[in-house]
Amino acid sequence: MLAKRLRLTLLSSTILLLASAQAFSAEKIIRNFSGRDGINPSGGLLIDGAGTLYGSALDGTVYKFNPDGAGGWQYTVLCRCQTTYGYGSLVMDKSGNLYGSTFWGEIYQYSPGAPGAWTSKRIYLFNGDSGNGPSPLVIDVQGNLYGSYASGGTHGMGYIFQLTRGASGAWSLTHIHDFAGTDGQVTAENNAYTLVGGLVIDSAGNLFGTAGQGGSSQKCTGGCGVVFELTKSSGKWVEKMLHSFNGTDGINPDATLLVDEAGNLYGTTTDGGAHGLGAVFKLTAGTWQAKNLYSFKGTNGDGAYPNSALVMDASGNIFGTTESGGGSVHCDVVNDVGCGTVFELKNNGGTYTESVLAKFSGQGNGGFPGGVIFGVDGNLYGIAEVGGSNGKGLFFQVPQ
Repeated sequence: MLAKRLRLTLLSSTILLLASAQAFSAEKIIRNFSGRDGINPSGGLLIDGAGTLYGSALDGTVYKFNPDGAGGWQYTVLCRCQTTYGYGSLVMDKSGNLYGSTFWGEIYQYSPGAPGAWTSKRIYLFNGDSGNGPSPLVIDVQGNLYGSYASGGTHGMGYIFQLTRGASGAWSLTHIHDFAGTDGQVTAENNAYTLVGGLVIDSAGNLFGTAGQGGSSQKCTGGCGVVFELTKSSGKWVEKMLHSFNGTDGINPDATLLVDEAGNLYGTTTDGGAHGLGAVFKLTAGTWQAKNLYSFKGTNGDGAYPNSALVMDASGNIFGTTESGGGSVHCDVVNDVGCGTVFELKNNGGTYTESVLAKFSGQGNGGFPGGVIFGVDGNLYGIAEVGGSNGKGLFFQVPQ
């Protein structure tokens, strides 16, 4: 698991309070968070059918960006909630309620009330230590929530859970799979910046995910991690390990997977690959044969340590972010320098060529991007957790 050892220091560092920074990146800054409207936006963004983007900040602020129809964005604080240190992106149910998880082992529901008056309600509290999850959530058509938790379970190696709302409105938790090690192990370091990989659901209701350790490889202590599938049969969930990483093709997958229209899976590992700085991989549907699409170099402005979900355009090009790399000297993450990048893997008939679209300085143009998402205008949007003119993070666009 990637240990972001210096991120906590960077959040309060005067380096990040510099309003003027070199022209270090091609991204367009749309909004700098000020502290009064949120501090350190984290995780990814959620988009609804109208093109509105939703997110949360580490201080508990839940917010949205509405496209104004003229190429601009209107920012609204939905809730200054009691939640802090949210994990990953939010999910939305059919009624417009939002759900998210926190570092403290909580699941929250955020609900619209009177205009401008959203409320928050904790719907579940896990018993494990803080920092073990729960992962970012996924929601099915019935409104059930699913995720991973990185401790406990029958074998003490983590588990996959389902949260179901009963007739009384109370939510109940069910373990739908307990990891045993050989089929994966969900892991987390007990700090506020460790991610636990979330799940993705396909059109048939099958769940796919990653576990940061476990599997059959002997090249990593405790295994290099796995990709798995959960299918429901006769009312019971059955797990199948689709791929066990061996180090060369990656170590420690801890980001939500991408599923394309053909059912192929794409994802990232935060470690391993040809240069030990993480990789992008593909698993072909049916055979589940794994292919390394790109190994990050961390040199000449390249990224390092990807740990966010990927997105894909209509041509099959893949986009994502890295936690480090990009060449800035203002951030130091494990064995690489740099405050992160936005990258593209251009699909040339199944062969992929990488290019860096944006490099983050840790100063005026932000640092530690939390993934990107396509807006309805076809441009990429994301948040940077730190930096900006106020040192509190920012919302950015990468024009396409």
